[in-house]
Amino acid sequence: MYVCICKGITDKQIQDAVTARKSNNPKEILKALGVGSDCGSCVEDAVKTLVEAAARTPFEMKDSSTNS
Repeated sequence: MYVCICKGITDKQIQDAVTARKSNNPKEILKALGVGSDCGSCVEDAVKTLVEAAARTPFEMKDSSTNS
């Protein structure tokens, strides 16, 4: 299913990006794919898809915004 019509990004592409990057940082993944960079109406659905994909991955959620 298309999540971002402006960029033609599907839920599968978001899921694949989580797996390929071994990261599920929303800002990192969505920026890399260009999701939300045009009209922005897809961001909520894209983040939901990303969170669902992250729940199925074996690595921990990373948040690069903190310096711990």
